Amino acid sequence: MKRSLILILTLLLLTACAPTATTDTNVTPPNSDVNFELQSIPQEQRWIVAVPNFEVGTSGVKIGEADLSQEGDDFFKELGSGVADIFVTEAFRSQQFRITERAQIDKVLLEQDLATSGRIDPGTAAEVGQITGAELIVVGSVTEFGVTTTGGGGRVLGIFGGSAETVTASVAVDIRVVDAKTAEIVAIGLGRDSRSQSNIQIDILNVIRGLQAGQSGTTIVDIAVRNAIRKAINEAAVSLPRKAS
Repeated sequence: MKRSLILILTLLLLTACAPTATTDTNVTPPNSDVNFELQSIPQEQRWIVAVPNFEVGTSGVKIGEADLSQEGDDFFKELGSGVADIFVTEAFRSQQFRITERAQIDKVLLEQDLATSGRIDPGTAAEVGQITGAELIVVGSVTEFGVTTTGGGGRVLGIFGGSAETVTASVAVDIRVVDAKTAEIVAIGLGRDSRSQSNIQIDILNVIRGLQAGQSGTTIVDIAVRNAIRKAINEAAVSLPRKAS
């Protein structure tokens, strides 16, 4: 009985002295997407929007120590075009808008032209003049796009990160939703997101190429872009006026 009591007291003492594992609830996992904070709107109540290419503030783009002035204007134009494509995808996923295609409008027109050529079955041909006009225009800009490491800038548009290094991606977007008839700004949205991850390597050149093509991957850079866009959509949609029935 005495030995059992001593054993119990010893176990209680060890339990009291054992370190307690804690979780910092303020730290967002680097690979997590921000959710839309919006309820789905019925199709007939959604505004029809067009999304031109985003502007890119060249002074806000920083990729390590790379001198991006040598990349030329096309580098920033393609990045703005790609981010606009990603915005279209995320705006559609938000279930708040109907999107009218502008970037690929020539393909729609080609299909309609084929319909009038007599080479397509009239029963399935696209009707000429049935393109839906935009009610709102989303004017967007990328005000910040940064990728840095704790160990310096990495090679120019090369491999970033590695052992004992932390890569940080920071992205900010600004959107203004404009009435297509009156040019009045009816809603604005600002979104910023920053992600950091240690002991990883990112081929930043391939990431940039993907973004310029409107493709969003799984790196912390891609996630930061998506999340910044989603935050901007969340803010803009809340202040967007209801569409008249």
